[in-house]
Amino acid sequence: MPGRRTKQVLHHSVFDDVARSRTSLNILPNMHTLHWDGLLTLCVIFMHKDVKSFALRLPRENIASSNLARAFEDIVTRMPKISLIDLRFEFSVRLIEEDVIRLLSDLPNLQRVILPRFCLTAKVAEAASRLSKLQTLEYQYHWYQGQGDRGDIADFRPKLTEGSFPSLFDLSMTITFADATNFLTIPFSPSNLTIMYLDSPATETPITLSAFLSTISEACPLLKSLTVASASHNDPELTSPLKKEDCVTIKTLRPVLKCPNLISFEIDHHYPLHLELSDMEEIATSWPGVETLLLNNQPAYLDNSNLTLRALLPFALHCPKLQMLGLFMNATTTDFPAADCASAYQLPTFRSLRCLSVGVSLIQEEGAVALFLSQICPLHCGIEMGVTWESSVSQEVVDKLEPRLKKWEKVEELLPLLTKLRFEERERARLLKKEVLDLRIRTDILMDKFALTGTSMNLDGCITV
Repeated sequence: MPGRRTKQVLHHSVFDDVARSRTSLNILPNMHTLHWDGLLTLCVIFMHKDVKSFALRLPRENIASSNLARAFEDIVTRMPKISLIDLRFEFSVRLIEEDVIRLLSDLPNLQRVILPRFCLTAKVAEAASRLSKLQTLEYQYHWYQGQGDRGDIADFRPKLTEGSFPSLFDLSMTITFADATNFLTIPFSPSNLTIMYLDSPATETPITLSAFLSTISEACPLLKSLTVASASHNDPELTSPLKKEDCVTIKTLRPVLKCPNLISFEIDHHYPLHLELSDMEEIATSWPGVETLLLNNQPAYLDNSNLTLRALLPFALHCPKLQMLGLFMNATTTDFPAADCASAYQLPTFRSLRCLSVGVSLIQEEGAVALFLSQICPLHCGIEMGVTWESSVSQEVVDKLEPRLKKWEKVEELLPLLTKLRFEERERARLLKKEVLDLRIRTDILMDKFALTGTSMNLDGCITV
C-alpha cells in the first residue's frame, strides 16, 4: 500500500547477542519511546521503567497463546510509568478484550490510549473510565493502526460509576449517533470534553444527527472541536434523486450553533447539505471565532449543490480567524461583478484563511473562478480538492470526478499568481489613496492661509506667492 515502508527483519539471534553482551540491565537507559513490530518475546530486552510511550503491533497468530498474556505482564512490570499506549492489530478486539482491559487497569499513569477502529467496546470503555489521569482516548486511520470488527461496537452501552473519566478531554469513537447520544446522557458520562470525533458505521439520518447535536450542546459546554461523520463511504455511488428529508439542513445543525466555545466543526454525510446562502450567514455570525469549518465538502452524491461561490462571503466577512474552510459548491461566477468592476473591490476578504477545501465541488470555468477567489483569498491560501473515501469506486464515478478535479487543479495553479497581483493592486490603491488624502490636506492648509491673509485666488490659473 502507498506509504508503507520496506522493513528489514533482523534474525532473532541478533537480539540474543545483544542480551548476552550488554553491560547493564537497561540497554537504552535514556529511551522514552518504544515502537515494536515483531516477536513479542524479543521486545523485553528494551523495556525499562523510564519508557513513557509504547506502541505495539499484535500479530494475529499469537493472540490465542499465552505469549500475549505474558507480554502484557512484562509491559506492566517493566514499564510501569507508561503514559501512552498504542495497540495496533487487524482482528476482532473480542479475542483479546479481557487482556486489554487488564492491561489498561494495571497502568494507572496512562494519559493517552490509542486503539484501532471498532475496538472501543463497552467493557473497554468501562476500564478506561477508571483511569484517573486519562486525557485522550482515540483511534487512528493510519494503515498500520489496523481495525477491528464493526460488530464489536454494535451494542455500546457501558455502565459507568461515579468519578468516571475525571481527566478526559479528547474522545474519538466509532459508534452510531444514537449510541453516542445515549452515552452522553447516562449518569457519570464525561462532561469535560473539549474535543470529540464521532465516526458512525451506520448511514445516519438528519433525525439521529439532530438528536446527537442537541445532546452535545447541553452535555459538553466546554467543547471546542467537534467532528461528526456518517458512513458516507459505505456506498460512494449514490445516484438516486435527492429528497430534502434525507439531507441535513440548517434546522439539523442549529443546535450545535449554541456551542459558544466551538472553534472547529466538521461534518461528513453521504448527501450534500441542503443549505442556502442565508444559512451560511447564520452559521458565520454564530461562530465568529471559528478556525476550522468543513461542511461536507465531499459527499457521495456528486451531482447537485445549492451553494455557489457566494457562500464564501459570509465567512470572509464575519470569521476573521478562519484558517480552513470546506464547502461543496457549484462554483459559478455568473452572478458576480466582473473583476475589473468597481463593486468587485468591495468584496470582503479572508484574513487568516490558509486552505479552501472544495472537495468534489462542481466547476465550469476555472479561469473565472480563480479570478474571483483571488479577490477574497489572502496570500499563500491553498486549494484542496479530491476525496478521502476508503471504498473503491466505479469507473463511472472516476470519469465524473476526473475532469472536475483537473479544473480545480488549474485553479490551484492560477490562484497564487492572481492573488499576488491582486495584493499588489490593493497596495498601489492604498498608496494612491494616501497620496490623494495628503494632497487634500495640503490644499486645505493653503486655502486656509489665503483666507486669513485676504488674498484672492484664481483657481483656474496659477497662484503667485
